[in-house]
Amino acid sequence: MSWNHERIEELKRLWEAGYTASNIASELGGITRNAVIGKAHRLGLSGRMKSKSTGSSVSIVRKRKIPTNRNSKIIELTTSVSEPMNPMTFAQIKDGLCRWPLGEPEDLDFKFCGRSSNKDKVYCSEHHELAYQPLHQIRKKKAAKIKFNIG
Repeated sequence: MSWNHERIEELKRLWEAGYTASNIASELGGITRNAVIGKAHRLGLSGRMKSKSTGSSVSIVRKRKIPTNRNSKIIELTTSVSEPMNPMTFAQIKDGLCRWPLGEPEDLDFKFCGRSSNKDKVYCSEHHELAYQPLHQIRKKKAAKIKFNIG
């Protein structure tokens, strides 16, 4: 439906009466909430945001983002590789070889890393560092979440 003079006057009356955009849209029929908001904006009708009263003790606390260097992991991965990967299928993998998955298990070309691993470990040294985080790093991350109230 289009905006005719009667619909615009009805919109103005309902807007000034304090109806929500959704209520106005359903009252007028055949238009959406966003159409009501857009038309009210184009008509220059007053916004209805209520200002904060002076007696209110509620304040908005913004969460601070913890700065991270996104390229640091890429640098670590590219500089710490000592042995090239030797991709192997499930049937080829044996004890003493890295079992880090490469790709998705449902893919036909799914393989494992295949580098040599230490005696009691299932991953090579590079993938072991990725899989197992030291406890002090985990505690540091938890402390940062608590400090900045990140939920």
